[in-house]
Amino acid sequence: MQIKGLHKNIYTLYAYARKQECLEAYRKKYADIVTSWELLKAAGTQADAIPRIVGYSRATYYRAKKVLNDLAKGILPPSKRPKNVNTSRWGQSEKQLVLRIRRENPSYGKAKIARIVKRDFDKLLSESTVGRILTHLKEKKLLTHSPSAVRTRRKRNFTNGHAKAWHYKEYSQMRLGERLQIDHMTVTKNGVGIKHFQAWERQSKFVHAQVYSHAKSRSARRFLEELLEKAPFKILSIQVDGGSEFMGEFEQACAELNLELIVLPPARPTYNGGVERTNRTFREEFYNTSSLMADSIGAFRNELRDAVKKYNEYRPHFSLEGLTPMEYIHNLNLEAAA
Repeated sequence: MQIKGLHKNIYTLYAYARKQECLEAYRKKYADIVTSWELLKAAGTQADAIPRIVGYSRATYYRAKKVLNDLAKGILPPSKRPKNVNTSRWGQSEKQLVLRIRRENPSYGKAKIARIVKRDFDKLLSESTVGRILTHLKEKKLLTHSPSAVRTRRKRNFTNGHAKAWHYKEYSQMRLGERLQIDHMTVTKNGVGIKHFQAWERQSKFVHAQVYSHAKSRSARRFLEELLEKAPFKILSIQVDGGSEFMGEFEQACAELNLELIVLPPARPTYNGGVERTNRTFREEFYNTSSLMADSIGAFRNELRDAVKKYNEYRPHFSLEGLTPMEYIHNLNLEAAA
């Protein structure tokens, strides 16, 4: 086999250039320390006050001067690598043992494996050592992550650039139609899988709901268009969680309508507490009733239309002093017209 390479002078030149590059980096680092000290000394600053100003002690200043003198002679500073470096306290036999136990028990972590090694094989391996062995095995692609391991959260893909991060705002400062909460839940009733989309307005408690067969961004967009048509007030902004159904076409629709879209931080369903509580209300008062006999998406839409009307026009709300959402909105309109 013929081995080809560059001329040896190329490698010699690279070694020289690499050394000069390192020398220049060290010069810049230590020259900054020395220059800052000497400028203050030249300005008449007391020596005791200089360390507090520049953040370097007097000893660091003199060490930096010595390093600069050595660099002028082409001498690099000594390596800071420890003379004694810890070596692995496990070998091939320990690695194979941990690998076998983990493959037989994919959900076991380092604590359980260390206990089994000591109990069944009379070998003392600490949890930290077993953890390092497991990390090594994963790097070598000999193991995969445990099924029970904590998964990294999927990055939210609001790529349109229209969605904004949630920020706190006093409820008393919100107007009617501001930060309308939208969410979706999955329901199975009479053998039919349903994706229930729902919107809830904080001030009036007004609700709009609709069902679809899929929880896609296209369904969310259709729901938004229907909501804008049905709402008896102007919608100023919308608040959603980071679900994929509120990305893509839904975000694009908000941008086209110049409608502010606010996205909640991860694992904060309480920020959408109103619509979450209303989801429960519809589960208990609509989907869990024995009289609901619908067996198709179309039939559920007809039944849900009546349930939404009952919620908005018949069901009294104690937070509204016994009024229904539509009565509350009607009173607001009368006050505004007066």
